[in-house]
Amino acid sequence: MQQQSWKEVLPGDQYTVQINGILHFYDQKIITRLYQPLIGIGASCLYTTLWHEVDEASFSTDALTHHHLMAELNLPLDTILEERKKLEAIGLLKTHKKSEENVSFIYELQPPLSPHVFFTDGLLNIYLYNRIGGRDYARLKKRFSHENTLDESYKDVTAKFNDVFESTFKDHKDYQSTDIETIPEHRVWDGRSDGQVPTLKEMFDFDQLFQYLSDVIISKDAFTKEAIDTVEKLAFVYKLDPLDMSRIIQSAFLHTGEIDIELLRKAVRDDYQFKQGQSLPALSQRTQPLPYREMTSKEPKTDEERLIQQYETLSPYDILEQLSGGAKPAAPDLRLIEEIMLDQKLNAGVVNVLIHYVMITSDYKLIKNHVLKIAAQWARKHVKTVRQAMDLAKHEQEKYDEWKTNQTKTKNSSRKNSRKEKLPKWMNKKEDGGQQSTLSDEEAAKQEEWLRNYLNDI
Repeated sequence: MQQQSWKEVLPGDQYTVQINGILHFYDQKIITRLYQPLIGIGASCLYTTLWHEVDEASFSTDALTHHHLMAELNLPLDTILEERKKLEAIGLLKTHKKSEENVSFIYELQPPLSPHVFFTDGLLNIYLYNRIGGRDYARLKKRFSHENTLDESYKDVTAKFNDVFESTFKDHKDYQSTDIETIPEHRVWDGRSDGQVPTLKEMFDFDQLFQYLSDVIISKDAFTKEAIDTVEKLAFVYKLDPLDMSRIIQSAFLHTGEIDIELLRKAVRDDYQFKQGQSLPALSQRTQPLPYREMTSKEPKTDEERLIQQYETLSPYDILEQLSGGAKPAAPDLRLIEEIMLDQKLNAGVVNVLIHYVMITSDYKLIKNHVLKIAAQWARKHVKTVRQAMDLAKHEQEKYDEWKTNQTKTKNSSRKNSRKEKLPKWMNKKEDGGQQSTLSDEEAAKQEEWLRNYLNDI
């Protein structure tokens, strides 16, 4: 699938930038230190560039074209679109589009979350911890906090307003309260707006959750907006289904009729650590999202479909574990996989294909620059499904084989130097429901042979 950014935005399309409230220099520090590890330097630079285009007096810019933005950033439009969507997804940008004869956009910059809200978000802080590690995370928390040095032995002796000022108000016939208290409807007051927390698509089944709980156990009234948002984030981060979540919620439910948010978060973390033996979840343990699965509701009939099912139901962690002969994947490999999943927004099934493809063509080594290059290419091509990834891998292998053949002819050398890698056996794997998917040796051999032929790796 080729890049199709032109369907969303064209270089000649105009845009204006607006700011939702006042941005301060301190916000730049928050963007750089807290958000940039998650969104990358490209998205961070786009945010800063849009910010600096804004007239501080009007909180907006004149109309500009995307040609201008491409020249300003020295980036192609498809890359700018990718970075823009990262800002949107993480809550730093809202995009508004008017589709008329001349398409135009409004890019509304959102202030970042305050350090306190960020570090207690339950989503961003978890991924930041996972990205930079515990030591740097603790260092950042210290950098964005300070000692409370107010000595309790001191008393507050601050003067009150009426200690200093006296009212001299006189009645004026022409006085109207609206004249001094309001502004025209088309204007808004300057001020500081709250940062936007990332929003998730409604993929968690609350109806099923309520069925498991029922009003006898916990009333729906206990699910405040804060509780619902927290449940969605925890379910996303820790891969919890409604049944698991219902069990954990009951442990965090108070007899006062409320759900204790902090107790719920702690219960989820404790449950995860008990099952996984890890401090925090990693992106590499996610599996292919259901909307992008092909083999959800049908039994595989061909070798190709069986392989697609494997890629869709295994996590990248499982793939790495199998390719390591059952050993725990190396930490650098896990960090690399999590980096491409977070930076390039590749689905887990697509990453599985990428891992296997790179392994069998690189002597079972994950070379970082090579992996990042392929991941960036696949992201630019908007690869979302396993089949798309396999087709693209096959196409890339065909191009390599053609180049290799031409090189061989030029050097008049033997074809004995052509690569021949043997693929690893597909061992028993866990599927979503926890059942084991078993393959006989004969079936596994057929599958390996099919994949070898599929990639033209002969």
